[in-house]
Amino acid sequence: MTKIKAGFIGFMDMRKDPWEQLEQIAKIGYRGCEMADRIISSGNVEENRKRMKAIGIEPLTVSTMSCETLEKEGIENMIRRAQALDLERAVVFHGKVYFTKMNKPAPYDEVMREIEFLQKCAEVCKREGIKLAYHNHDPEFRISFNGLTVFDMLLAYAPDLWIELDVGWTTYAGLNPVDVLKRIAPRLSAVHFKDFIPGPDVQVPLRGSVEKYNMPNFCSLGSGALDVHGCLKACAEIGIEYAIVEQDFMHVLSPMEALQVGYLVMKESGLVE
Repeated sequence: MTKIKAGFIGFMDMRKDPWEQLEQIAKIGYRGCEMADRIISSGNVEENRKRMKAIGIEPLTVSTMSCETLEKEGIENMIRRAQALDLERAVVFHGKVYFTKMNKPAPYDEVMREIEFLQKCAEVCKREGIKLAYHNHDPEFRISFNGLTVFDMLLAYAPDLWIELDVGWTTYAGLNPVDVLKRIAPRLSAVHFKDFIPGPDVQVPLRGSVEKYNMPNFCSLGSGALDVHGCLKACAEIGIEYAIVEQDFMHVLSPMEALQVGYLVMKESGLVE
């Protein structure tokens, strides 16, 4: 089996020099960065692209935070951004079914309209050689309509949409992530590795918000409930190129310490470069 490369998303303090941080992260062993397009697009794109490659980091995707944002900006804009960086993957990080909206879930009609919109966008991307993916949280597995979870509705009614499976949120939703990885293998664009400490949720504000939400008690990869080795083994068998480490908020370690722990845990499996 070809070894998986280590990727990451987040962890960086954008108030500080991103290039110095990228150099630190590359020295740890990471080879890919999701949302790197935001760094590259700040300044001379061609020079920044070369600089990032020289550091040893590849940009993995272009992204947008939500389906609502995608609708406002237009899929053509996302395609232009991907083509400018010669990227073949794009990702939407959440839709109407989201953990901040669990107290008032979106009705069936709104969810279906959004899935139909995602399918249309995925069709347009496919014609341009780009894979449009959707990143899950736990509600896609918890909320059902007519006997189908929202996750299965995405698979069934948006056949050209790819999935960026977050195995941490999948575990938090009560599913075996290894089973899910194997079940949706032909639809996988990438995999996010995220871990959490079993037990009570914690209340934390989202970035840029004062309102607090119940969330898992996230921790560095390998120190929580996630079956890291099982997920990596499944990814290696499927042929996933990058295992992307993510941690929504820090527990005890600093971001760089958490990145190092996550990388070493993955490398120790023998399945990651």
